[in-house]
Amino acid sequence: MTGFLLIFLIDYLGFLVKFDTNLYDLFFRLRGSLKTDRRIVIAAIDEKTLEQFGRWPFSRNYYALLLDKMNMARAVGFDVIMTEPSADDPEFSKAIERQGNVILPIYLDNALDVVDSLRLFVPRKIGHLHAEPGIDGVVRGVFHSIYCGETMIPSFASALYEVFSDDTMERSSPSGKRVRTEPIRGVFQLDNILINYYGPPATFPYVSMADVINNRYPDSFFAGKIILVGFTAPGVMDRILTPFSYHRNSMPGIEVHANILNNLLDHSGIRVISMLFKYLSGFLLSLFLFIFFVRTNEKMSAVMWLGALVFISMCSFMLFTRVHLWIEPAFLYFAIIFIFATTYVYRLDEAARKLDARYSSIVSLPSMGGKMAFSEIQPTKGLLTFLSAEGINSRIQKLLSIEDEYEEKLQDVINEKTMKLSDALEMVKTMSNEVVLRLTTAAESKDELTGRHISRIGLYVQELASFLGLPDDLAEQMTFASAMHDVGKIGIPDSILLKPGKLTPDEFEIMKTHTIIGEKILSGSAHPMIQMAATIALCHHERWNGKGYPRGLKCKEIPLEARIVMICDIYEALRSSRPYKKSLVHHEAFMIITKGDSKISPGDFDPDVLQAFISVHKRFEEIFATYSDEPI
Repeated sequence: MTGFLLIFLIDYLGFLVKFDTNLYDLFFRLRGSLKTDRRIVIAAIDEKTLEQFGRWPFSRNYYALLLDKMNMARAVGFDVIMTEPSADDPEFSKAIERQGNVILPIYLDNALDVVDSLRLFVPRKIGHLHAEPGIDGVVRGVFHSIYCGETMIPSFASALYEVFSDDTMERSSPSGKRVRTEPIRGVFQLDNILINYYGPPATFPYVSMADVINNRYPDSFFAGKIILVGFTAPGVMDRILTPFSYHRNSMPGIEVHANILNNLLDHSGIRVISMLFKYLSGFLLSLFLFIFFVRTNEKMSAVMWLGALVFISMCSFMLFTRVHLWIEPAFLYFAIIFIFATTYVYRLDEAARKLDARYSSIVSLPSMGGKMAFSEIQPTKGLLTFLSAEGINSRIQKLLSIEDEYEEKLQDVINEKTMKLSDALEMVKTMSNEVVLRLTTAAESKDELTGRHISRIGLYVQELASFLGLPDDLAEQMTFASAMHDVGKIGIPDSILLKPGKLTPDEFEIMKTHTIIGEKILSGSAHPMIQMAATIALCHHERWNGKGYPRGLKCKEIPLEARIVMICDIYEALRSSRPYKKSLVHHEAFMIITKGDSKISPGDFDPDVLQAFISVHKRFEEIFATYSDEPI
């Protein structure tokens, strides 16, 4: 809160004005030029005019001729002060009367006295030429109303606007101020507005006064338009700096008034957001960011901080260009930066306190050999403890020495624990595999003739998985999971499982349920190998062509591990003898699998798995021959 009030005071005293004005001018340049109102035309007293009519001040007859050429214009404003009488004044006065909608300028001198045109001239209205330069000389605003005592003097542009629109602007008064007031020795400037410049110099259309008098433009060209007459010739005109003057390309004063007039016509003058809204929004945004920064890590805080700065910049630019609203973002920028820095220091202090506390606890350990008594341990003071060279260096050196002292011992402990853990894991793994094999053997021991094939199937599976390029851990898992493929037979009645002859259709349907029984026995386990075993138990009788059971899956609907076990199980069944069939030699089993017979077709198998079997079938023969007589 104290920091926020400090930023508020800095902004209120004007220290951020330069930053805001630089951003203000930058926004104009980023936005670029806008389309102007084509009813506004500048009649320029340019070099061509001075060459033709002589050095300034030239005869006012030329002004009278100019007015007569522009008699169809809705309003004509002269940005030319005419305080000295001349022989041509009566003619010019008559031309003013004929045109009827002429606005002449006045200004306040250094003594704040009103400098007016000759009383001989009777314009429709008068208007002051004062614009408001900033401390850097750039004109950004104008006061549309100046009060000298009880006399109100409108701005030159607002006087033109009232004549053109036949309307009266709502204005403030010193007694009931609607907008901020700046009293200057009895002079009140009211109705301030920031000028929304439409572009750099020459954005508005210029016509040379000499060309108008010489009939280069028909009278109809000026019909219904507002004509601003003023100097553009170098050395004569007032050069005014604008937000577009980044190359010192100053603008003629008459074009500045054209910009102000255009703002009045399309209501695009730039309004400044209220101080209350700016400070309230800054406070709420700072409070939100502080809470966010405290609750998140440094990386997210930095991202949010940069995002907030970009968001404020984009919002400021969009409000400036779309709705002509200026929010003076410097206060918000500095508030966000301050909040981020504050929370960063807060986090750093918190980390320093923790490190200090940790340091104190370490140096007080008995293992430090009593190097520091408890009374010598400094209390945690956060950053205050670490900002001195002695504080931070002594703690770093102490912690480094502790690290060197315990590193070797710690490594020995780690190695010892790692070895014990590795041995324990290997024991668990071996025990798990042994338990699986023994339980599977127990389940298949109901049929002594089929109990020996499970270990051979595991070896077949390992050969195919390796050939197919499966990872070693997956191949090992598949090898042991395959041992449980027929675990569901434990639920099949002995009268069917051990029947010496061919099964009846009803009996075969019961036999097929061993796949579902096996899946139910193994399902629900959190162990990946048991989960795979459940899948194999359910699907190892499915066929690639969809003719298998229990679900009639086809192609890649069948899990890969079941497709591999299926061809191994069939090979083993062909090679093994049963009460109802004799065993086949390897060549006969190979030909049935690859060529087919009345029960088996090559289409039953995954083509990739079948091709792998063809490639390694000699290993199948070796495995069967090697392990056929070994006990389970």
